[in-house]
Amino acid sequence: MAVIITGASKGIGFALAGRMASAGHIVYSFSRTAPADTRIRHIPCDVSDTKSVDDAFREFFEKETDIDILVNNAGIGISGASEYADEDDIKKIFGVNFHGAVRCSQRAVPRMREQGRGKIIFISSAAAVFPIPFQSFYTATKSAVSAFAEGLRMELRPFGIQVGTVLLCDTRTEFTANRKKNVSGEEFYGNRIEHSVSIMENDEQNGMSAERAAERISSYLERKRTRSCKAVGSQFRVPLPVLLFLNRILPRGTVLGILYRIYGK
Repeated sequence: MAVIITGASKGIGFALAGRMASAGHIVYSFSRTAPADTRIRHIPCDVSDTKSVDDAFREFFEKETDIDILVNNAGIGISGASEYADEDDIKKIFGVNFHGAVRCSQRAVPRMREQGRGKIIFISSAAAVFPIPFQSFYTATKSAVSAFAEGLRMELRPFGIQVGTVLLCDTRTEFTANRKKNVSGEEFYGNRIEHSVSIMENDEQNGMSAERAAERISSYLERKRTRSCKAVGSQFRVPLPVLLFLNRILPRGTVLGILYRIYGK
C-alpha cells in the first residue's frame, strides 16, 4: 500500500512510518525535514501552506498511481492563558492542526474516489473530549479535527473511502519540549498556568512510548473496516475507553469539574 503520513520526521508519525515501512508498505513523510530512516520516503511539505501541500501531492502522484492511506498526524502545541494568547500563535496552531489536515484530505479525496477505496485517518487527542485549561486552543483544534472527521466519514462513505479518528492520550515525544509556552498574566492567574502545564507535561513524559502508540495505530489502520474512532492509551492512569464511557453517563458539568480540580486550580 502507498501511505502518506504528515509530520513523520519525528515522534509518533516517525514511529508509525517506520512500522508501516517494516510491514512492506510504501511510506511517505510529508514534513519540513527528512526522517532519519531511509525506508521512509520524504516529500518536503508544510501543511499550513496551501502551495506546499499542492506541490507535495503533485510530486507524490508523479511517483505513485494510488493513495491507500492518508494519516493526518502533523501537529503543534501552545499553552497559556487564553486571554493573552498571541493572535499569530492562534492562527498557526489552527493552520497546522486543523487547516493542514483539511488541506491534505481535500487533495487525497479525488484520487481515492476514482479508486473507489482509501482511508483517511486523523490523529486527534483525548483533549478533544477532555479539555485542558491553559491549553484551550490546542483543545479547540483537536475538537475541530474530530468533528470534521465525523462529518467527512458520512460524506465519503458511498465512495468506499473510510475515515477514522485516533484519540491519543499522553505520549512521550518531542512534542512536550516543542510546545510554545506563554506565561503572560501570571499576576492574575498566580501559579495556575505553570502548575497546569507542568502536570500535563509530567503526564506526557510518563505516558506511553511513541513506538507503543504506533503499534496500536498501525493495527487500527490495517483493519479491513476502520472504526470511526479508536482510543489509544490511558489518562489519569485509567484506560481512555473507560473515561469515554464515564463521559457519556456523567453530567458534563461533573466531568469539567473533575478536570478543573486536576488542571485548573
